[in-house]
Amino acid sequence: MTFRPRTILFALCFATSPLAAQGSTPPAQVGALPDQSPFRDLEDGQRFGLVAGIWSFGHDPVNVGPNGTSPAFGLRYDLYLGGPAYFSVQALSGSVVRNVIDYLKHPASRLVGTQSSVLTDVNAGLTIALTGARSWHHVQPLVNFGLGMMFDAGDSQGDVSGFAVKPALSLNTGMGVRWITSKNSELRADLALAFWQLKYPQNYRSTDADPQAVYPTGSLSPWTVNKTVTLGWTWRVFK
Repeated sequence: MTFRPRTILFALCFATSPLAAQGSTPPAQVGALPDQSPFRDLEDGQRFGLVAGIWSFGHDPVNVGPNGTSPAFGLRYDLYLGGPAYFSVQALSGSVVRNVIDYLKHPASRLVGTQSSVLTDVNAGLTIALTGARSWHHVQPLVNFGLGMMFDAGDSQGDVSGFAVKPALSLNTGMGVRWITSKNSELRADLALAFWQLKYPQNYRSTDADPQAVYPTGSLSPWTVNKTVTLGWTWRVFK
């Protein structure tokens, strides 16, 4: 049988036409169906909740600031700003202990006791969601930046050496994660660092009673680095 070029060309055109493609295996789909995707859009608005955690205080050069660890409890508010951004406010408060020294005594006997008080830290800042306004497998990783105020209302008078934990600006940064438990509620865990300054009295330079001053050199306003681990439960109160 002899095939003419025109017959071969017609056969090729028919083989590649949509009619010939009917009944063939459909092409593979790229990505996941919406109901099978690991990502879920979040209906964030305003959220309010309770927070509990642990403070871990950094040591200052003289070791008279809040020290050790302490439980803390407070409140949290979050407002969705758009995109990956949230505005957050948090207030934590808890009982703390610090050392008391007498600058007039010899270094070996300067530690004269401890003092307890209630410390409060209020901060506000920006939270950035690494997955944007959606969760991944119901999880949303976060990074936080903010400013705040640390104050100790029960330690305003000062001790025998004139030292007191005075109100101070705090710089805050950290990371966290949200577990979306329902449409309107979530669990949230955060690890934060708070930097603030203590104010040593001029008495720490004094050699009135001993030739060795409490703090003969260095800044009288040292920075301390304090860690906070918190777990919170928040729920949506307004859209």
